[in-house]
Amino acid sequence: MPYKPARKIKPKRKGFRGKEPFLKTGDMIHWESFLERNFIRLADFDQQVDKIFYQPVCIHYTLNGKKHKYFPDFKIILNDGRVFIIEVKALRFKNYPSNVIKYEVGRKFCEAQRWHYEVFTEEEINPRHLQTNLSLLRHLGTQEVTDNIMDHVLEQLQLKTEMYLFELRESCAEIDEESFYKAVYQLIYLQEISTDIVNVKISDDSILRISVEEERSSCS
Repeated sequence: MPYKPARKIKPKRKGFRGKEPFLKTGDMIHWESFLERNFIRLADFDQQVDKIFYQPVCIHYTLNGKKHKYFPDFKIILNDGRVFIIEVKALRFKNYPSNVIKYEVGRKFCEAQRWHYEVFTEEEINPRHLQTNLSLLRHLGTQEVTDNIMDHVLEQLQLKTEMYLFELRESCAEIDEESFYKAVYQLIYLQEISTDIVNVKISDDSILRISVEEERSSCS
């Protein structure tokens, strides 16, 4: 049965709206700001996030005798079954009184469902070079490359504790350049190879190492 959001996102004259593919499921997730779009990319990269839904619920509440509706931005389901309702808010608007009231309404709603409630701003979603790197990885790191090539790249990296990307390229000289970079970017996106994607733009000077399980989390 097709997913039906609690509120339909309609075109608007000012600002930006669009859809972003959630690569894990192939679903198109609607967004109403670039910050929301970037949260979708962050959630897709997080290995613990299984599913995401936009405009997932309508929460009714009363304030000063008036009835109101609150539509949080997203619901994410983790692979351990935990559910989070997510509000994405620009930092400059985070502490507006009307928004603070909505956060409290959202938290109480989630407590009743035994869910969790979180507010994300650009501090969590857009730190330094993270989104630039995710954009690169989502484009080049999802292109087709053979398992044999990826296995060979991992085998070469395993020979040392860590390597610069250019050193790994030299050790995989028998692989053509395009296939090599596709494999490396895909392995980084799948988090089988670890590198700093927050503080450093991915380049031939990036330091690579085999990932450990504890590093594979972004949202939770």
